[in-house]
Amino acid sequence: MSDRQRRRRPLRNKDQNAPHHDRWILSYADFITLLFAFFVALYSISLKDAGNEEVLSETLNGVFDAVQKSIKPINVGDPVAGQPESERLLEVVPPEESEADNPPGEVEGRSPLYDALSQSIDSQFPTLQSSGQISISENADWITLDMKAALVFDQGDYELTNEAVALMIVISNILRTYPAPIMVLGNTDDLPTNSTTIPSNWHLSSLRAASVVDELVYRGINPKLLAPLGFSSENPKVRNTNDFARAQNRRVTLKISKRRADNLYDYLFN
Repeated sequence: MSDRQRRRRPLRNKDQNAPHHDRWILSYADFITLLFAFFVALYSISLKDAGNEEVLSETLNGVFDAVQKSIKPINVGDPVAGQPESERLLEVVPPEESEADNPPGEVEGRSPLYDALSQSIDSQFPTLQSSGQISISENADWITLDMKAALVFDQGDYELTNEAVALMIVISNILRTYPAPIMVLGNTDDLPTNSTTIPSNWHLSSLRAASVVDELVYRGINPKLLAPLGFSSENPKVRNTNDFARAQNRRVTLKISKRRADNLYDYLFN
């Protein structure tokens, strides 16, 4: 080997081929980065679900302790069957003192069942009627109990929420004392369902009505006095022109007869 080649050969450090014991730092740094991303994802999920957990906690406290979060009442104008002539939503103002005793369309002198339902719901769920999530009315033949779908079901679902089950317990306790034929009516808005298991609003409204009937039967109501009916979007209270209006149309209604009968079939068809 020439002297020039020897000069070009690099001099090796005696530790050059020794293993690098500090390479674990790179793996550790990658692990910490992934762990940080994991906890950030968990934190984001917790923030997303925090509102629902808070609402559920307040709701359950309201069921058992009669304490609930107040919601400003917002209502629409007088309900109109079919397609209302006006698309304008009206905010209901407090009636005059002379009108408060006998609101338009109501019968003079409340029935005992009406008073029992109204008082029990107000005592256990103080804000549901004032916020418009539940409304109770009566005429000469029927007592009508309207429940907003958002109170009773999750969006696009037909399984009862926890608050709905608690509400059904209160309602069924009263209905067992005043047995009468009851029709449970399911209503939706005009938007198509976004589900592979529920093909149409006809199915959704019928399934929701059936879920309420199932719960009432489970709570001791005579099944011969009950029937679920689904109306899809064909029985709106107001025009489906915006999200607020559609929320008014998504509802479940209990139509309770003021006449006694042994079963609903004979009451309707005989």
